[in-house]
Amino acid sequence: MPHRFFLKATLRPEKEQAYIDEHDNIYPEVSSGLQSAGVINLHIWKEGLQLFMLIEMEDGKDLSVFGEGSDYRKSSPRVVEWEDKMAAEFHSGWTQVEEVHSSDNWK
Repeated sequence: MPHRFFLKATLRPEKEQAYIDEHDNIYPEVSSGLQSAGVINLHIWKEGLQLFMLIEMEDGKDLSVFGEGSDYRKSSPRVVEWEDKMAAEFHSGWTQVEEVHSSDNWK
């Protein structure tokens, strides 16, 4: 079963449309790097300046695959460019949200 991770971030004011535009034109190296790192699905939602991301990853994978020095970051200079740009221009990083209930556990 895939592992799910939910994260949140705060978008910088006045950057809402630019953030959407960037993600409508994600670098191919980023999407292929994410897939190689074990991402099955990735979704981002926005409410005002709050961003919410759901990542579904292959069994046995976790968020450490995205850290500094990871294979994902080493996969292409464009990946580093993308991640640095997101942090510098749009938000100051993602925070993992704790899961407290899942229907996966229903009997």
